[in-house]
Amino acid sequence: MSLNPRQLEAFRKVMSTGSMTLAAELLEISQPAVSRLIRDLETALSIRLFRREGNRLIPGAEARRLFREVERFYQGMESIERVALDLKAARVGNLRVATISALGLGFMSEGIQAFSQAHPKVSVSMDVCPSQDVLELVTANQVDVGYIGFMGTEYPGVDAFQQASVAAVCVLPRGHVLARRKAVRITDLHDQPLISLHSNSPLRLRVDMAMASAGVRCRHVMETTFAHSACSLVASGLGITISDPFTATQLRDPRIVCRPLVPDIYYTFSMVLPSHQPRSKVVNDFIGAMKVLFDKNFPASDS
Repeated sequence: MSLNPRQLEAFRKVMSTGSMTLAAELLEISQPAVSRLIRDLETALSIRLFRREGNRLIPGAEARRLFREVERFYQGMESIERVALDLKAARVGNLRVATISALGLGFMSEGIQAFSQAHPKVSVSMDVCPSQDVLELVTANQVDVGYIGFMGTEYPGVDAFQQASVAAVCVLPRGHVLARRKAVRITDLHDQPLISLHSNSPLRLRVDMAMASAGVRCRHVMETTFAHSACSLVASGLGITISDPFTATQLRDPRIVCRPLVPDIYYTFSMVLPSHQPRSKVVNDFIGAMKVLFDKNFPASDS
């Protein structure tokens, strides 16, 4: 036995409206066409579904039972259609992000806010962790997109996309003598109290190389893991620091100021995605929101 979907659709409309005429209007066909579809369905099932009393249709027990199953089927199809439309519009779903602290402790929040305003039904989660942990999360497909410090070699299971390099900045107490300058030269840092990132930080390595090349020796008063912590220590008057520009754009403490460094010391980072995985519209839209954010804050960067 093969059931015709058009017959079932006609049956559903007749059951819902109690009228062949109304069913015909909803289906945009003639009333005789609806009658014929119902007769063909009864023939296919070898069951009389309706009893006719004048112009009235009286559904039997078999019709009521069949209607429950047909209604359940159509409701399921309508639910699937709604989900498909929502997915197409990227209005539902999950977005999992992992990022280094330079982006995740402030800067990225603006990008997430813009993304969430456009996709209010998408649930966003964010892990802030070191680059190696980000890579492991991406490899295990536990996050959809990650941001790490510059990666010089390939990593299995990961597609890496180096982003635009942006210049680091010098963060100083507002009353510091160097704060009066529009820019701070690397040689100006000689014998200054420096709050450094840990020795495994890519930015720390670049700063050390630039200082060694210029013959500059600072007084290393403290090391810390996060640039945010280093900037807080600058605000307390402990010394100065060289910060990534993303942290610097989020600084709101009136006790500190940021100045460009001469020559530039570039901060590099990469976006990483799971290999061999198709990108959803949600992921692409988030990547787009982050690009808008980068371009807004660093318009001169050559991405």
